[in-house]
Amino acid sequence: MSEPTLPPAPPETAPRSAYDAGVSAGKNRWLLLAVGGVTVLAGLIALAMPFVASLTATLFVGWLLLGSGIAGLITAFRRHEGSDIAAAFALAVLSVIAGVLILLQPVVGILALTTLIIAYFFATGALRLYYGTRLWGAGGGWMIAGGAVSVALSVLLWFGLPFNAAWIPGVLLGVDLVIWGAMLIALAIRVGAQADRFEHDARA
Repeated sequence: MSEPTLPPAPPETAPRSAYDAGVSAGKNRWLLLAVGGVTVLAGLIALAMPFVASLTATLFVGWLLLGSGIAGLITAFRRHEGSDIAAAFALAVLSVIAGVLILLQPVVGILALTTLIIAYFFATGALRLYYGTRLWGAGGGWMIAGGAVSVALSVLLWFGLPFNAAWIPGVLLGVDLVIWGAMLIALAIRVGAQADRFEHDARA
């Protein structure tokens, strides 16, 4: 005896759900546009005032380290394993100390943050060079070129210390904010176009 089959879903369910999702996305596009516009504006301000942006980024990192260190201390005291408590406690204390030092000496913190950025550029460039040579002949040329540019940039920035520390974090923060804001605006435009298409198809 065959099992009874469930009745098929009404044909209007899927289109209606898609229509509702499109309408909801269309309503949220204005929020995306607003956030994207504010983000782009913040990025342009950071590019116009790189030292202020560098100082802001450094203070943000300091508060972030301090907050994560305090949270780590609370978590460490709640653990019961001795070795885990020691390791977590040590890392949390280091985070708190680093955060406090950055907040007390933000100019030194800017120099430290710039040094980390330069080290990041050099490390990523070296990795690209390494993997690019291994992929030579299969698209590795572009990777080698990008790695060479990153390494050269890191060397130039390193020899420019400490004078370029005042603008490097701010410029990078500004560029990142502008790119992120532009992506949000593009996403809002795409979501709006899809919502309009859903509404047009529903009326047709």
